[in-house]
Amino acid sequence: MKSSPVGRPRSSGRRDLPDNLVPRNRVAASGREVAYWYWRDPRDGKEKPLQCPDDKATAIRRARELNALIAREFVDQIVPTIISPPVAEKQASGMPFDVWAVHYLRRIERRDLAENTMRSRKSLINGAKSHFKDRPLHELAEDVAACSNFLNGIEDAGHARLALAMRSTLIDVFSEAHAAGALDSKLPNPFELTIAARARVKRARLTLEDYQTIWTQCEKAGTRVGVWMPNSVLLAMVTAQRREDVAIMQFKRGRDWDPAWIAFQRGEKHPIHPYPFIEDGLLWIVQQKTGNLVRIPLDLRLDVLKISVGDVVERCRSSIASRYLLHHTKPFGNAPVGSAIHKDTISRHFGEARDKTELNWVGRTPPTYHELRSLSERLYRDQGINTQTLLGHRHARMTEVYNDPRGAEWGTVKTA
Repeated sequence: MKSSPVGRPRSSGRRDLPDNLVPRNRVAASGREVAYWYWRDPRDGKEKPLQCPDDKATAIRRARELNALIAREFVDQIVPTIISPPVAEKQASGMPFDVWAVHYLRRIERRDLAENTMRSRKSLINGAKSHFKDRPLHELAEDVAACSNFLNGIEDAGHARLALAMRSTLIDVFSEAHAAGALDSKLPNPFELTIAARARVKRARLTLEDYQTIWTQCEKAGTRVGVWMPNSVLLAMVTAQRREDVAIMQFKRGRDWDPAWIAFQRGEKHPIHPYPFIEDGLLWIVQQKTGNLVRIPLDLRLDVLKISVGDVVERCRSSIASRYLLHHTKPFGNAPVGSAIHKDTISRHFGEARDKTELNWVGRTPPTYHELRSLSERLYRDQGINTQTLLGHRHARMTEVYNDPRGAEWGTVKTA
């Protein structure tokens, strides 16, 4: 930090200007004197042009916006040192868990986690903070029983999956503490020494027979809400992609795709994700959840349904001008005709179609739209397709999770 965000005192002629805004008067070609506006960056003292010559109002607005951004940056740097002593000092008395939790969340923001992942991580951390409060990290590291009891309490309350997520998060919390020097590296990571909860997956898998029964309801729903509804189911089946990718598939690559792709490659923020599009006989997908890259030929055919990816794409075309494969063909709330179908709308209507059947899930929760991905994987695998590549998994063990029918299907012994 080279200087404070506050500029030098204003002269009498500049008292109406915000800090760091500097006018430089020059004579233009016309012979008239023009004010060129510069903003002095308090981080390095350099003057940077605001690209608004002779426009004082715009210069003032831009300078105020820049000052606000820089002030926020200075606050982020200074506040932690004011509200809490340096790490070395804390090590002597013991870094409190709740204080370290704040630092931990700040550290993982650099990982560029998905929005839902970050929201979940914050929720888990808040739960742990309310339990452990200001207990020093080194005390918790030496009290595995307290850590285990905390997780057992969550599991005993019937939340085994939550206990698993909490354990995974707290292992990471203490790993970061080791890396940052907030916890002596000689002390163990206490949550690594706990036993993971055994969570039985309650959500039922879809069988092909279940799918065909639900499909009948989907076709009926299509006459009411729009043809996008059955098309959304077919797209999931023939592409084996997640709902967030299916929802934003487009007929072609627009001019806005390349900037989004460049920002994605650089790890920069951008208003849009590089969406799936069709080009050269392929469906190009940059998966939103993982960032993995998948190209699916339009002639890929799901034999059991007797339909290809290209066939479904053609089904998605309508008389409505729209970029999106799945689009509204009639007004829907605030969504205009031609706009994309929201992923939650896709899931909700699939659930409604499923619930109108007489299918019984025998003690399990009903399968969601996401289960179409698992069914598609199993059907394509039976065809001999490399489903790890199709699903965009880096590791085969993840694909095996999708291939597990969870007792929904009978295994048949094949004779030679």
